[in-house]
Amino acid sequence: MWSATARTLLMAVLSAAGFLALPAEPAAATPAPIRPAPPPGSLIVAFADNQLTYCSLICPHLVDFVVDVPRALVQAPGVYDSARSNGHSLERATGIAAATVTAPARSAMSGIIDNDLNLVLPRAQNALEVAVVEILDVADVAWSGADSAAVGARVDTGRARVLDALTAPIVPNPPQIAVPTTPAQQAALAVVDTGSAVLFQAPEILMTGATESADVAASELAVSGDVDRARAGGMTRFGEFLDAADAVIDATR
Repeated sequence: MWSATARTLLMAVLSAAGFLALPAEPAAATPAPIRPAPPPGSLIVAFADNQLTYCSLICPHLVDFVVDVPRALVQAPGVYDSARSNGHSLERATGIAAATVTAPARSAMSGIIDNDLNLVLPRAQNALEVAVVEILDVADVAWSGADSAAVGARVDTGRARVLDALTAPIVPNPPQIAVPTTPAQQAALAVVDTGSAVLFQAPEILMTGATESADVAASELAVSGDVDRARAGGMTRFGEFLDAADAVIDATR
């Protein structure tokens, strides 16, 4: 599982790579409104505070996975023996025992991934995209031949906007807040979006799909004892997650 910090750094590298492949552009004709500089260290404090906030959303489910799944694995043989002693077939007993493991795995993984994909990743990506746009705006001002005072003022405005993004409310699936105004900025954000989809969103969808599909198969086996039916149910469910992962990547093309 990628941490929010590692994810942000990796997407920053990707966006920088996309930017470096493009020619420099002149500054926009209309200068951005000047804003006062945020207090020294405020961006670092906000970034660090976000890591704690993100952990509060994800870490409890990670603990559930680390604790509940191994415990269920240890208890599974006893569950199997109990099911057999109660007259269930070998197949049903296997499904009953397997379901005691797949159910907590599915629950914990859903909590981890749902919070990451719907809350943590969109907010972190928004902040990164704002930072990318602001950096490129500062570069445009500097390359335009502006004096040091104008460049410094633009840096202060950029820092203020990044701080706004870092402290924005955490809401499900927030809209993009970065406003690219040049082709270079649009291309850089496209790199971020593609990197996010390929490296994080699609794999996390498949992680959820793996645990959920296993639980679907185990639950079906526990009820029907039909191995083929259980396998088909699990594969069908996983196919739905494959389609969802493909759709996330296709949306960035």
